[in-house]
Amino acid sequence: MIEGGADVRLLGRARFAEAIAANGLTLTETGREPVTLTDLNFRTDEAALAGSSVVALCTKSQDTVHAARLIAQHCPDAHVVSFQNGIANLPVLRESVSNLSGSVVPFNVTSPAPGHFHRGTEGDLVIGSNAPSELTDALTRAHVGLQLVEEVEPFLWAKLLVNLNNALNALWGGSLRDGLLQRGYRRVLIAMIEEGLAVAKAEGTEVATFNGRAPAQFVSLMGKPDWLYRLIMDRVVKIDRTARSSMLDDLELGRASELDHLQGEIVRRGRQLGVPTPVNRAVMEATLQAFQNAKTPRLSGAQMQKMFLK
Repeated sequence: MIEGGADVRLLGRARFAEAIAANGLTLTETGREPVTLTDLNFRTDEAALAGSSVVALCTKSQDTVHAARLIAQHCPDAHVVSFQNGIANLPVLRESVSNLSGSVVPFNVTSPAPGHFHRGTEGDLVIGSNAPSELTDALTRAHVGLQLVEEVEPFLWAKLLVNLNNALNALWGGSLRDGLLQRGYRRVLIAMIEEGLAVAKAEGTEVATFNGRAPAQFVSLMGKPDWLYRLIMDRVVKIDRTARSSMLDDLELGRASELDHLQGEIVRRGRQLGVPTPVNRAVMEATLQAFQNAKTPRLSGAQMQKMFLK
């Protein structure tokens, strides 16, 4: 947005402010030259929200209620665009935010060094068509791919199913690519996605595509033999060899997890609807234990298959 000419104030935690003040803000992704920004207007005081016309909300789902209160207090007339994972954030925000748009961020971003953020996968942002033009125009000028849609929720459901992989990556402890290249790993992920689809069907939700692919296509691709999946990954999926989930970062850095808003969402809704979700439940429990132990158990795909698929 900054490259697109927007007047941007960044509001975040002190550790980010300190890292960016010391190192600048560097953005990288495979196949493109790094972008480094300096002299950013980065604030840690929540009063910096005052006067904002648009708020791009990027907090973890567990912080949504607190963020909504701050927005209602400091800039109640701002248009809020939620760039968050999970399917429960928009209902929470609607309780206190009058101008709201949803969004799906399809690509993976991690921080390999202070002030450095790396995009490890591809995809265009999906944003509700009611989003303010000052935001979408700035993103377009910055050459950020956009897809405007009338209903965001079906796309958020698709992203939720893909994000069920985050817990497996935390249990694996290595790159996303190396985890997904193991058939047992993929079989567990397929089982979790199928449970999620059953829950969505019971709710009457038709899940949209993710990066142009329907959930059934993901399941079909992941069911291929290892040698064929490797070819597909190199030519079609295109996952950066260094990409990993933010949940693995959170585990290694001693932060809270988003599990309650990923596997937890599937398990909770499945229980309410009478839809069995044993694999999501087992993976969630194992990952919660990893967070309690403050380290990844480094499970192989074969070990995951044995543990989670009865």
